[in-house]
Amino acid sequence: MWRAFVGVVVAMALVVIADFGQQAALAQERSARVEFGRGQSSTVIRGTVRGYEGANYRINVRGGQRLAVTMDSSNSSNYFNILGPGGGEALFNGSISGDFADIIVPGSGDYVVQVYLMRNAARRNEQARFTLRIEVTGGRPIAPPAPDFADGLSGGPDFFQVAGISRGDALNIRTRPSAQSPIVTRVVNGEILRNGGCRMTGQTRWCRVSRPDGSNAGWAAGRFLVEASN
Repeated sequence: MWRAFVGVVVAMALVVIADFGQQAALAQERSARVEFGRGQSSTVIRGTVRGYEGANYRINVRGGQRLAVTMDSSNSSNYFNILGPGGGEALFNGSISGDFADIIVPGSGDYVVQVYLMRNAARRNEQARFTLRIEVTGGRPIAPPAPDFADGLSGGPDFFQVAGISRGDALNIRTRPSAQSPIVTRVVNGEILRNGGCRMTGQTRWCRVSRPDGSNAGWAAGRFLVEASN
């Protein structure tokens, strides 16, 4: 009887160890350094993660620069975090803040965009196909914004012009000042939008905009809006 009991305990322990070993193997993370092309300030990365696997993208950023990251994914449990030099607490947590980050980095060094699946999806060994857009702008600490740009929170021009969007991409206008809100419409470089005022949501500046005739009203990221030329 005792031998049988010991045998059952040992067998259960081996199953637990095997399961832990499998998860440990799956938890391996890929790592790659992000480099921009000459004259470029952004890049698009496409990849996949499965189960407990993760993908880390390292990018060197100077203190005071703006780091913006957007992710589209085939899996609603797929998120990204942003970690500062040396790791530690995440500067941005996608499972809390959504699929769009726009932060002013506090110091120079390698920042890590960490792509992962939430534990429930990882446990089921689900897969996610994702697209990351990573952009770094600003060569020095951000000065107080000029009033003719959407970085200002009050005043500003009557009309904005969309600028800074990558070729083939578009700027989302959303129902609320949040990257998780439904999309009203999409606009491309050069389009003119009416300025309805800007506000801060977290570390992101959002501007209330509409088409010149008042249609398609919503919120857009202010970093892609400049004063419309006369």
